[in-house]
Amino acid sequence: EIRGANQNHHVYLAEDLAPMRQCANCGGVTSGSEERFCGHCGTELTGSSPIHRRYLVQERAGENAFASERRLLAMALQHPGLLLPLAVFSEVPYGSERTYRVMPELSISLVKAVAVPQPLTTVLAWGVSLAKAMAYLHQHQVIMGSVDLEHIAADGKRAMWTGLNRTEVIPPEERAKAGVILGEEVRRLAMVLAYLATGKQRFEVPVTQIGEPGWPEELRLLMSDAGQPSTTLSAAQFAAGLERVLASLRQPERARLATGSRTEVGSVRSLNEDSLLTLDLSRALGDAGAMGGLYVVADGMGGHAAGDVASQLTVRTMARLATEELLSPGIDEVTYSDSAMWLEQAVKGANQAVYQARKSANSDMGTTLVAALVFGVRATLANVGDSRCYHLSPEGIRRITVDHSLVERLVSIGQITREEAATHPQRNVIYRVIGDKPEVEVDIYVQHLRPAEALLLCSDGLSGMVSEQSIWQLWLHAGTPQDACDRMVAAADQAGGEDNISAIIVEVIG
Repeated sequence: EIRGANQNHHVYLAEDLAPMRQCANCGGVTSGSEERFCGHCGTELTGSSPIHRRYLVQERAGENAFASERRLLAMALQHPGLLLPLAVFSEVPYGSERTYRVMPELSISLVKAVAVPQPLTTVLAWGVSLAKAMAYLHQHQVIMGSVDLEHIAADGKRAMWTGLNRTEVIPPEERAKAGVILGEEVRRLAMVLAYLATGKQRFEVPVTQIGEPGWPEELRLLMSDAGQPSTTLSAAQFAAGLERVLASLRQPERARLATGSRTEVGSVRSLNEDSLLTLDLSRALGDAGAMGGLYVVADGMGGHAAGDVASQLTVRTMARLATEELLSPGIDEVTYSDSAMWLEQAVKGANQAVYQARKSANSDMGTTLVAALVFGVRATLANVGDSRCYHLSPEGIRRITVDHSLVERLVSIGQITREEAATHPQRNVIYRVIGDKPEVEVDIYVQHLRPAEALLLCSDGLSGMVSEQSIWQLWLHAGTPQDACDRMVAAADQAGGEDNISAIIVEVIG
């Protein structure tokens, strides 16, 4: 369908002929109308009707059209705050060369079309996403070129930079003096956010003049710093500050984290190879005023003096890194802008420690790992292996992590069903563990928590013996997180206790 046309520019709406199905749990799209389970998270696609994805295709004359975005694609840049084309390519369909830019059909609007002022928490959430994406581009030596309402798409939950047709890569010889340009882009973003939050169109004055009486003092100081014509605030620092303010606004007064943990050997094994870590980081946050903690479940493998050593070494390494780096001055910058990076590097550090111990002992030791780094209402999660993290709420239970197991992969490609996976003879075969190789790939997730919601981190000794609905019911009717952990471990033991059983629950009490 033609959406627009003139002498130099055509816009088409295109529809994919191949049917797909969208998961109601994670939003992922799975090819094939007959697929029963989501290929991303494994959720059953019951009730999900086949869809045909739609795209907007822009066509322009000349091979240099869309050159900036073509360059970004060539750099393989990916960030949730960037809405980049799916493809940019050139062809000669009828006489002269034409260039095509393929974008998904937008389900969100450009912010130039939204009513202002928007709620402050909404604008801050948009600002965090946009500032992080800007920091990502700056890290890759990319100047955005345009920072205004025309290049931001947003809805109530997310915001992304789009139409990045003026980006430039900073030449190596100019990178030493690029700070002024990068600072100006931070200033322009601060002005945009201030306009969206106040409705006052004053883009060329310091932000201190357009702050509102109801703004927190920390936000006033941050916007004043970012809005100066010669600001030295980086995009990463701006994102960190916005996230601190947002967490303080979202976090109810007197809210706290309540935790429970338990690990047992089970009814069959003689050795407990599981190890747990619960580390309170709240005291390190200081003026940020947010709740915080690091929580780890490691399920060792390899038998005596192997699996237990691997899991213990993993949690000790994570605890040491957290003590040295998160319980020290400067936590504000680490926690809010780089929590995913810190957690991933910490897991890789634990992998190196176990790998070296494995080589020294000439053993086959290894361990799974699931970890949560919580700051305020935001939890960053890491997963290697088949230990799991669940989100628990009064409405139900949802598995967040995806197992690195043979049966999970077979389910994802449709070779077996979820029910068959539960009794599959190779259900304990996992293909990614801590300590197996010098480098490990870590899956990272983010989950926001509200009061009366919780995270459950557990080994497969629990998830493999007790159904998800039973786990949820045990948590729902328990008096405290510790009570819930005790009940879950007892239920797994009563169901056969075929493996070591471990659980950590982190709950927001408001």
